[in-house]
Amino acid sequence: MRTRSAMAVAALTALVLTLPVTTASAAPAPAPGTAPAAVSAGTDGATAPAAFVPLRITRVLDTRNNQNWTRTWHPLAAGENFHVPIVSWRNHAPQYYAAVPADATAVVVNVTATNTTADGYLTVRRDAGLPGVPATSTLNFKAGETVSNTVTVALAPNGRYDTPEISVYNNAGTTDVVADVLGYYAPSTPERPAQKYDPVRPTRLADTRVEGGRLGWGSIVTADVAREELGTAGAKAVVLNVTAVDPSKEGFVVAYASGETLPNQGSNVSYGPGRTVANQVVVPVGADGKVKLFNTGSTDLVVDLVGFYGPSGHNLYSAVTDQTRLLDTRPGYGAWAFSTLEFPVAGVAGVPADATAATLNVTVTEPRADGHLEVFAADGAGRPGTSNLNFAAGQTVANGVTAQLGGAPGSVDIYHHSGGFTHVIADLTGYFVAG
Repeated sequence: MRTRSAMAVAALTALVLTLPVTTASAAPAPAPGTAPAAVSAGTDGATAPAAFVPLRITRVLDTRNNQNWTRTWHPLAAGENFHVPIVSWRNHAPQYYAAVPADATAVVVNVTATNTTADGYLTVRRDAGLPGVPATSTLNFKAGETVSNTVTVALAPNGRYDTPEISVYNNAGTTDVVADVLGYYAPSTPERPAQKYDPVRPTRLADTRVEGGRLGWGSIVTADVAREELGTAGAKAVVLNVTAVDPSKEGFVVAYASGETLPNQGSNVSYGPGRTVANQVVVPVGADGKVKLFNTGSTDLVVDLVGFYGPSGHNLYSAVTDQTRLLDTRPGYGAWAFSTLEFPVAGVAGVPADATAATLNVTVTEPRADGHLEVFAADGAGRPGTSNLNFAAGQTVANGVTAQLGGAPGSVDIYHHSGGFTHVIADLTGYFVAG
């Protein structure tokens, strides 16, 4: 069994996000139009620019049972950092299979917290050996909730296995954790041709509320993603934002390439009754230019295209080795009803001035009304009319976002579509540059 290192349990507070300041209480609201405060503590470096390799969804961690796992099948404790080598485990006979090569620099992983016993959060990061409590969070949960989020994480060397590792930190209670790898970044080789990234203006591909009807168990939505008019012809993988809207029963969604069989393990979006849930999805594209989304519960589904990887792409990716908080409105500022926050990314916290896009973990907390966020380039072209993150009054919700940068310096707009006041947080996980 893999050795686990535990840290002292952090004191619990009503607010489950770590703060860059010493208090979680909101200051008096500023006048509308006041600019939000930006926090740019800097990074401890970034991985070398690399191309993307999409994978069929691959499970690398499941703490719930020992049927296919040889290391652990009990929940993470409060305050615990857990090393996760990026390998797929089987116990008939006991062995592991490398999920990414030794030269991989970063991994795209869908992380799920389930069987949670207290309100808390998980932080997925590069190195479990870093001292202290993480300065950022990846996903937030209430006791009893199942919550997923897809993030990109820099990889750390692993002295025991053939592949590198990431770490998962649990802040409160006991929590089962499931991790599914969707792809990785690595230097291009003749055997592993470069799949570079290009962003697209966020575009809605499917909405079952408009056509197709509500999905039941076993329903499949097929999305045509490789299209000339979108500039995505020849795409080998796509970045989507998938939203389960107003589910009536518990379920999950699995994304996979058209023409392939349904994966027997892994999921992309987990949802429960009455809660609209969004998650970022990175999925290989079938030979016919399409992807499929398999549903297990009862829900409507919305699918938005954000970007693609392929031979015609122009950008390589660097993951930051120490995730950095770029925006936190809680020291005294926030998002007013139906307002837009803008903040710079290029030239901040070690991001190059010529960065073209960024991966962020965006969180809303203390919202006073239901709503959603739209994240897009601050290029003056206006809102795209899609969504990235949905929330109900009082919820703390996070979602991974891949956002194009616009303006000078390259910046991001976050439109807050809600009738109430909300606090917004954005953590940097990496960036793209032309290469």
